[in-house]
Amino acid sequence: MAEVISVLSRKGGVGKTVTAMFAAAYLAQQGKDVAVLDTDPEGSARAWARAADHLPFRVYSEGKQSQAMKHAWVVIDTPPNDPKALGEAARLASRVIVVAKCNALEADRLIPSLDALAASGFAGPWGILLTQARGGLGREMQAALEQEELPVLGIVPHLVKFERAFGMVPDDLSEYESVLGELLK
Repeated sequence: MAEVISVLSRKGGVGKTVTAMFAAAYLAQQGKDVAVLDTDPEGSARAWARAADHLPFRVYSEGKQSQAMKHAWVVIDTPPNDPKALGEAARLASRVIVVAKCNALEADRLIPSLDALAASGFAGPWGILLTQARGGLGREMQAALEQEELPVLGIVPHLVKFERAFGMVPDDLSEYESVLGELLK
């Protein structure tokens, strides 16, 4: 049975696809048999795979879920604004990453994502990954979330390399390795 990592957020543009692709690349680098299941109708992960010369993992469309689940590890990239899809992805998961962009609006939009996760009945390991952090805002958001006793995996800074990563084989995994390493073991 596959180890499934679902990458969730009700908000678009927070870095779900980047997180899914970098998490899959990290697992592949560890020698794991990994695939990405792209459940977003926009197909960002599939478009990334088409644009890349060669990824060290397969990317499947939602209709190919049974094929994806034959891999040892599956990372699910979910659509925004679809609590039903988020719930289904959480129910399949053995681990969940809730992605939130570091700014005040995104902090407010994190609540519906956490509500969808709670409604799914998911009870495994999970955490919030703060992305696109600038200045000290990431640390401030992390402190505020931890004060509310919410698990924070860490902070991924806003870097141009992530903006330019689409269609590339993720190779510098240092930021994602440091925040996801413990969850993905």
